[in-house]
Formats: sequence, structure tokens, C-alpha cells
Amino acid sequence: MKQTFSFLSIVVISMLLSCNSAQNDAVKQAQQIQAAVKQATPGTVPTSENGYYMRAKINGKEWIAKDMLPNDKSDSRRILGENNGEAISFSLWMRGLKPGHKEIFSEDNAVDLFTNDDVGIWGGRKGELTITKIDDNVVEGNFYFTGSTTRSDKTIEVTDGFFRTLLTDK
Repeated sequence: MKQTFSFLSIVVISMLLSCNSAQNDAVKQAQQIQAAVKQATPGTVPTSENGYYMRAKINGKEWIAKDMLPNDKSDSRRILGENNGEAISFSLWMRGLKPGHKEIFSEDNAVDLFTNDDVGIWGGRKGELTITKIDDNVVEGNFYFTGSTTRSDKTIEVTDGFFRTLLTDK
């Protein structure tokens, strides 16, 4: 009986150590992803209510970008909002853009979501973005999507998204 108890104790301890190691690996991976996002987005500018701005609900929790990529004056813009290593990023083709224009997120046109969780990178392949305003100064729009990943069966819902990017150097 003592040998069975000792054997079971060793198995349980081994399992706990293995789980702890997997959690530590996930945390390290999330930290590496955060560092990569920061490194890939030099030159961001602070957001404000009247300037560059992005907000959304991520699984029902309010999220507001602290920084965004500034206007690069290209036809294909990367719209990226970032807050403490978490980021939402998508491309927007500027040529011919007008209010009411819709972008459908898909396998070929995914929005990227970087999070501070065990997954770290989500692809939004189901959802859409709608342009609500465009003039000589700004482009504004709403978006929502469901994020998924090949590393997990979980999904993440991003709703009530809004962005504003400036077209001029104010």
C-alpha cells in the first residue's frame, strides 16, 4: 500500500510540474509576442479623443488603444492600435474609399489581435469593418470580428470596435 501511495504521489507531482512548465512556456511566449509587437511598431503616436483613436470590447471587456501607427500616406495603410502589448491591426486600402464601404474579414484578409494571454496571436477571419466617415482629414470606421488560432480551440470576440486615423499631419 505504501509503494502504491508513493508511486501515485510521484505521478501527481510530475504532472503538476509538467503543467507548471507548460504555463511558464505560455507566459514566456506571450512576453516574446509583446516584445515583437513593440519592436514592429516604432514611431507610434499617442491616441486622443479628437486624433488617432481606437477602442473595442475584447470578450466584453473595454479596451482602448494608448498608441497608434501614424499616417504613412500610402495607398495601403496598416491601422494598428496598441495598449501595453495588446494590439489590433488590419490593412485598409485607401484608393476609392468612401463612407459605407465594407471590408469583410476572411482567410485572405484577416485582422490581427495580439493579447497578453496564453495564445498571444489571434486571427480575425470572421467579421467586418465599415467606413463611417472619410474626408480630407480623417478616416473613421466600426469593426467586429471573431478571433481564432490553430493553437487552441478557443475563440475571442471583438465587438463595438471603432477607429480613427488622421490623413493629415496635424
